[in-house]
Amino acid sequence: MVISILAVDDDHAVRISLSVMFRKWNDLELRVATSAEDALVMLREEKYMMMLCDIDMPGMDGLELLEHVRLEYPEMPVVMLTGNQDVSTPVKAFRMGAMDYLQKPMQTADVRQVVDRAMEVRERQTDVKEGIIDIDEMMSMVKVISSEKMGLDKAGASSAKFRKIIEVMNEKLINTAKRGNIHNIFLLSKAGIVIATVTTKAAVSDKDTDIMGSMFNALKEFMQDAVSDSSSDALDDIQFGDFHVRFCTGAYCDLAVIYTGNLSMKAEDTMTDSLIAFELSNTAALENWSGDMDELPAAQETLDHLFAKLDREHSNE
Repeated sequence: MVISILAVDDDHAVRISLSVMFRKWNDLELRVATSAEDALVMLREEKYMMMLCDIDMPGMDGLELLEHVRLEYPEMPVVMLTGNQDVSTPVKAFRMGAMDYLQKPMQTADVRQVVDRAMEVRERQTDVKEGIIDIDEMMSMVKVISSEKMGLDKAGASSAKFRKIIEVMNEKLINTAKRGNIHNIFLLSKAGIVIATVTTKAAVSDKDTDIMGSMFNALKEFMQDAVSDSSSDALDDIQFGDFHVRFCTGAYCDLAVIYTGNLSMKAEDTMTDSLIAFELSNTAALENWSGDMDELPAAQETLDHLFAKLDREHSNE
C-alpha cells in the first residue's frame, strides 16, 4: 500500500528537493502544496498519513496552518520545516502540537527518519491501550505514595501501583516520535508547584501538568527513601524503563528534565547555569513567593531557552 504525504512550502527549490527524495521510496507518495490555503483544500479532498510544513510562508504561515490541522485532523503527525535560527521557533511548534521539526536544508536520511516515526505514531494510534489508569486515579496514587504504602520494603522491590504510575508518566510525557532526547522540562517550587513547563508532547493537558509537580516530588522522595540511610549518594537522576527524570536542585526551585537516552555533562551544566541565572534574577520574588505566576514573568522564557540549548546540544553530539 502506498502512503500519501503532504508537503507544504512556498519555496520551489524545497518542493523540488523533497520530490527528488521521495522518488527513492516506492512505498510513499508525495503531494505538494504551495501555500497553507491550498493545503487546507487538499486535506479536505484526500487523507494523508502526515504533513511536512514550512513555517515561514506568505499569507497564512506554517504555525497558523498547524493550529488548523491540530483542530481538524488531530491524529495526523505534522513535521515543521524551518530555516529560522530563532531558538523559540521549535519550542513554539512543539507546544502547538508539532511532532518534530527539520532544519533546512533537509537531509534525505532525516526526512526518511521522521516519516518512519510518523508511521509508528499512526500505528500506535490504532492499538488498543490496556492497563493505563486515568489521571484522576493517578492523582490519588500520588497523594499517598511512600515506600511503606507502595509496598516497597527494600530498594529494588516492585509494586503494581508503582508500575502503573510509571506507565502513565511514560504515556503522558514521552513523545516517542521526537528525534532528540529532551522531552519535557518542569520548573518547580519547593512545594511542588509547577511554575513553568515545556513539553514536546501535545497530549499533555493542563490537568496533567497540574499534578506533575507533586508526582516528581513524591517520586524523588520515594526513591531517596529507598536508598540506604548510610548512603551519601545524591539521587538526582532516576530511570524508569526507557526514560529518565533528571533533577537539578536550586535554593528556591527545582528543575525536572525528562529525557531518553543519555544526558551529557555539558547538558547537566547548562541546566545548572540556567537555574542559577533564573534564581539570581528573581531572588526577591522567590524569597516570599505566594504562588502568583505573574511575579515570575521570565520563567517560561527561561525554560524555552533551556530547551533550545539542550536540544541543540544533543543534535550536535
